[in-house]
Amino acid sequence: MPRQPSVTFLRGVNRMEIGKHLNKGMWGLADKALPVVYGVGYVWLVIRVLPEEEFGNFVLVQEVFLIVSGLATAFALQPLLKFSSEDNADISGIVSAAFVLNVAFTIIASLMVVALSTPAGMLLNSTSLGSLLLYVPAMLLASLVRNFTMTLLQARFRIREVFWMDAAHFLGAPFLVWIWSRMHMFDEALDLVFINIISLTFSSIVGFWFVRGTVRFAVKPSHADFRKTWDFGKYSLGSVVSSLFSTKADSFILSAFTGPVQVAVYNSAKIFVRLYEMASQVVQMFVLPAASRLSSQREQASLKALTEKAILFLSIGLLPVTLLFLAFPAFLINLVYAGKYLEAVPILRVFSILTFVVPVTVVGSNVIMGLGDARRSFILGVQLLAASLVSFLLFIPPFGAMGAAWGYVAASALIAWLTARALRDFVPITPVEVFRRVSDIRGFMENRWFSLFQRRQ
Repeated sequence: MPRQPSVTFLRGVNRMEIGKHLNKGMWGLADKALPVVYGVGYVWLVIRVLPEEEFGNFVLVQEVFLIVSGLATAFALQPLLKFSSEDNADISGIVSAAFVLNVAFTIIASLMVVALSTPAGMLLNSTSLGSLLLYVPAMLLASLVRNFTMTLLQARFRIREVFWMDAAHFLGAPFLVWIWSRMHMFDEALDLVFINIISLTFSSIVGFWFVRGTVRFAVKPSHADFRKTWDFGKYSLGSVVSSLFSTKADSFILSAFTGPVQVAVYNSAKIFVRLYEMASQVVQMFVLPAASRLSSQREQASLKALTEKAILFLSIGLLPVTLLFLAFPAFLINLVYAGKYLEAVPILRVFSILTFVVPVTVVGSNVIMGLGDARRSFILGVQLLAASLVSFLLFIPPFGAMGAAWGYVAASALIAWLTARALRDFVPITPVEVFRRVSDIRGFMENRWFSLFQRRQ
């Protein structure tokens, strides 16, 4: 007979797990709002202060750092997140293997950055970029412990600690910029590089403090631990590489056919898509480790309930974004750009369609990854890349920036369908079953109102 769901998960997932973890969800939302605060601070404290060339040089350095850091995370830390989320598992060998692979990847990438720094500066027409790229290894070293400990904290759903780690960097960097500016020392890209090294180091120290005494390392990880981490990480890395190319292709293809002006108009609207990305990252913080844990315990019914609720709750949560993009696009564009980029108004309306496709892709891909099928996730990443290239080449030449938006939405819809089809091989869900979870939302709201009424009494 199939194993019945445990009492713990019947109480957690089948009896409103969302309500049980509401506090963690709020910490998750607060954590994902930190990059927004960081961005606003940079608009006022960096972009308005640094000369254009200096800020442009820093952007290039930052992009190289983020790419290497993201690839290292996908290769070594994504497997750590998956395997450390499983209950009652001895992960000391995996922890050590992931740390060693993370360090090795970072060292190799750092050497490549240093070796290519001068050619990169020449290729990108910047006389000072080559010397600035030599500081990328220091930035990677400063963030090494931060990224590693954050993965462990996410696996154990310690979202409050993740928030404070991120706050150390995302709030610390703008604060240090303000201090530098008050001392009249902030006038070049190198100052900003030093500031980021300091804030990343501080974030790593905070992360180490939170996990001290709770992490066990194997003195000598076994070959099986390395193999297990490698087998998962290589597909995760491939998926991220595909995603990286697919997210950058629209601007490159648009520029090739229409020039940089249309790229500016398109990206002025696309920046609002980060609202979807922020919501997606919050979901990832919970769904991937929860799916890993439920899968390891063979809690198929609970996993199905989790998947259905996550898709529905995320869809409903994103409906206000759709209403804003459809009803008030001109207001949003004017508010952010003060009368510029009015051509982006209809593009923003097109992006509102993403509300109906993003939840399936985000939840489905994270459930598949949590189940340990990194190969399927890699295949989905390759399919996303192919769908994006075809969509952009089909829509951009005749329609320009508007075509790029339709291509983006078309590719997103196609990958949502492919993800749903792949997900059904593991978790048999249907649109009707997802919609029926509305009753869970109604029950959750009634319980919240009842509890509030009781407290007032």
